[in-house]
Order: sequence, then structure tokens, then C-alpha cells
Amino acid sequence: MKKKICILILLSLIFSSVTLSAESKNGDFNLWGSGEVFKLTPMTEGLLIGGGTLLYGTELILDKGLKLGELKYENQKYNLENLNPLDRKLAQPYNHTVDKISDVLLISSFALPLCLLPAENSEWMTVATMYAETMLLAQGIKESIKLGVFRPRPYMYFDGWPEKDVLKENDWCNSFVSGHSTMSFTAATFTAYTFWKYFPDSPWRFAVAGGCYALSTTIALLRVGAGCHFPTDILSGAVLGTVCGFVVPWLHTLNAGKNNEGKGDISLNALPLGISFTIGL
Repeated sequence: MKKKICILILLSLIFSSVTLSAESKNGDFNLWGSGEVFKLTPMTEGLLIGGGTLLYGTELILDKGLKLGELKYENQKYNLENLNPLDRKLAQPYNHTVDKISDVLLISSFALPLCLLPAENSEWMTVATMYAETMLLAQGIKESIKLGVFRPRPYMYFDGWPEKDVLKENDWCNSFVSGHSTMSFTAATFTAYTFWKYFPDSPWRFAVAGGCYALSTTIALLRVGAGCHFPTDILSGAVLGTVCGFVVPWLHTLNAGKNNEGKGDISLNALPLGISFTIGL
């Protein structure tokens, strides 16, 4: 599942980066849209793509390269009594069927931004770029947390855990945070927020937001039912995903609808004792 997510994000970013490079030579990032709702700027895209790539790339090196994220199972025994009351009460043994259903629904949640197809054709590349940046940021933060937090999954407290995940992939200790919850809530929040910005008067905006969050909530609950995550794992993932899904497109509204006289421009300036961050109003 992790590899599939990475491939989707990287393909989107490669396509976006090539197009961004071509547009930057022309000095006009508005060729992708009107710039009235969301506006792409060289600095914003550079910070988001560069920062997300650095974060996720560092995690991959530490995890896959240096093997810092692997912890082999050595017949440790885990007691439910050591958990907090909420997690202890709702912890479940492994359920293969529910696990696979949650995987399928997660993949389907990545297509939620298709709700934005009624927008002008010229806006689609802006949406695609923002979405790729959002998913990259969420993926990087989520994997970095998993790398630093070793928490056995709920199924380790029961018999019948999945041998492949435990003995071959060493995924048994990556319970916190829930990746499925993080990525599904990222997609849901991104879609709901951008839909409301593009279509503020649409009677469908409530249905779109409700449908997005209904799907992401279902995925999160299935992860608990599958015995792959505790309630605190999915709640933390939901918060992380919601923040990422909102912040990235929101940053693209700061320059939207502004003229070229410095209004709405974001600037970073080096100072003797630090860095100044300013937004033209």
C-alpha cells in the first residue's frame, strides 16, 4: 500500500514539476487558471514540493537505507491491561477481510478531487499540483512519525496476527499514526475545502463535504475493526490529515485575486538575527 501511494504522488509531482518549469520560463503561473481562487507562485510551490520531498526523502533514507525503522519481532508478549481505557476496550484481533476492504476504500478516496471536474478546464492543473503537494506533505509527516514512534498494532495483543506483516515486512510496530486515516482525511479535507472555494453557492457543497468525510470516517473505523490500529491512532491520523488537507490549498489563496503591485505577495528576507516573513496586503 505504501509503495502504491508513493508512485501516485511521485508521478503527479513529476508531471507538475515539468509543467511548472515550462510556465516559469514564461513568467506566468496563471496560465493554469484565473488565479482568482487559488494561485500558484514559484516560491509557494518551491517550498511545498521541496519541503515535502526533503521530509519524505529523509524518512526513506533512514527507514529503507539505514534500516532505522525496522524492529524485528522476537516473540514479545503484550498485555491489553497496559493500554489506556479507550484503546483497551476497542482493540480487535486481526481481520484479513476488513483489512483489504479498507485498502480498497483508501485507493478510492484518492479520487475524491474528481468532484472538482465541473471547474474550468484551466483550473485542473492548479488543483492537480496542489493535491500532489498536499499528499506528499501528509505522507512525509505521517511516515516520519511512524519512524520515530514504535507502537505494536492491536493484533499483536491477540492470537492470529498476520505472519507476513510481522515476520517479513516488520510492519507490526507501526500502529501510530494511522496512515489510512491520515491520507483519507487529507483527500477528504482537500476536496471539501477546494470545492467550497470554487463553488461557494453550489447546493452540492454540503453533500460533497459530507460524502468525503463519511468515506474517510468509514476507512478509519475499518482500520480499528481490522485490528490494525487503535482508536487513538485513527484520531491522530484524522487530525493530521485534516490539517494537511486544509493548509496547502489555503496557502494558495493568499495571493489569489491580487494584482501585480505587490498585494498578496509572500516574501522571505534574510536578516542579521533571523528571517522575516511578510505577506503584502
